Amino acid sequence: MTGTQSLLARTALGCLVGGISVWVSSLSHLLTLTRRSFDRAVMFAYVGSRLAIYICIFFVLGIAPRGDIPAFYWVESNQVLAHLLPYRDFQSSYAPLHPCLDGLVILIWHSPIAIILLAICAEAFVLPLWLRVGRIFLEERDVRSAILIYLTSVISVQFVAIDGQDNVVIALLLVLALFFIHRYRPFASGAAVGIAFSTIKFLPLLYIPIFVTLVPRRWRWLAGASAIILPVFGVCVILRLPILTPLLFEKQMTSAGNFPYLFEGLTGLSVPTQIWDMLVVLALAVVLLLIVMKAKQASAANRLRLLTFGFAALTLTLLVCSKKSWPPYLTLCLFPLCLLMKNFSKLRVLAFAIFGVVAVTAESYWATVLGQATSTQFHRGLLAHRPDCLILLVLQIALVGGYLWLLQMAIREICNAQLLVVNPQHIFERASASS
Repeated sequence: MTGTQSLLARTALGCLVGGISVWVSSLSHLLTLTRRSFDRAVMFAYVGSRLAIYICIFFVLGIAPRGDIPAFYWVESNQVLAHLLPYRDFQSSYAPLHPCLDGLVILIWHSPIAIILLAICAEAFVLPLWLRVGRIFLEERDVRSAILIYLTSVISVQFVAIDGQDNVVIALLLVLALFFIHRYRPFASGAAVGIAFSTIKFLPLLYIPIFVTLVPRRWRWLAGASAIILPVFGVCVILRLPILTPLLFEKQMTSAGNFPYLFEGLTGLSVPTQIWDMLVVLALAVVLLLIVMKAKQASAANRLRLLTFGFAALTLTLLVCSKKSWPPYLTLCLFPLCLLMKNFSKLRVLAFAIFGVVAVTAESYWATVLGQATSTQFHRGLLAHRPDCLILLVLQIALVGGYLWLLQMAIREICNAQLLVVNPQHIFERASASS
């Protein structure tokens, strides 16, 4: 499949799945099913739909994987099987154990689509965990609405079932960390985040400050995270692997789909990288400060709510402000984003469906049609009134605007956390007593 064909397929899939999402939001009787019937229906629909897409694309149509799977995951995992080490023998922008995890998968089934199947399996555990965690501090109707929107989101379908993005493994470990907090297991919660940090990529570092702020017995939580992180990176130091390679490599990269690219493309100004880096740090610090302020004297249920919407707010802030950000990062916090579409608001569901189409096509259009044009090249194209650049401008505005729309709703949920708690009992203490 060529890049143009892939772009057209993404657009068509986005419109189809978006239409299904809007249709499902009109099926209000789904919200009246018994809990067991609803949960079973969701899991059956997820497994059936994702496996059907997987089999149709990779077996029936015989389409080869595209994107990060052949370019990075497959290559690095094979290099590990050849007894090479990341950072020293080959360059990698992922965590130390990432190629080892993929290597283990392809050792069982030596095919790049085995890595995609791993992502689908990981997401199959995300849904039931969010059902369980979400019901602790949310209304049943809100949980069900969010799950149905997640189930019919093209962001999930494209980035997980087709692209096999590993970000969904981080999403699984984050919700698992919340589950352990509810079960009053701070050490296990910290270990889950530590595994995400050591096994996938360094993005979970973004969420560690809010865990430390909101989790009771934070020292136990930090001990759990350290119990995973320190041995892994300690071995890297012993082997003299340059563990800062991913950070240095990513620091040099830029992409479309964020405010820096849009600003430089519109103005023609070339802003120093250090300025954009400072913007990211400052914006993340503001969001973190807001969460810290709301965490004071917060109940257990409020803390879970703050963590949940904190995932969304921090991820969206990074996506807006970072000079290198990708829409697949949305899978890190997809369920919290779906929670923002409250009570199946048809207008919000429609807007989210349109945003999903933009999210799965904008970067593909930039890479395929404009050959990953720099912001300077993009600016020159706009001055020349090139149609492809004008289309990219519309997509960039829609994507960044969508991020900001979701970000303001996530911040609103954080600000109103104390007003919206369903079950204000001290859940941590109650879980501790029951265990």
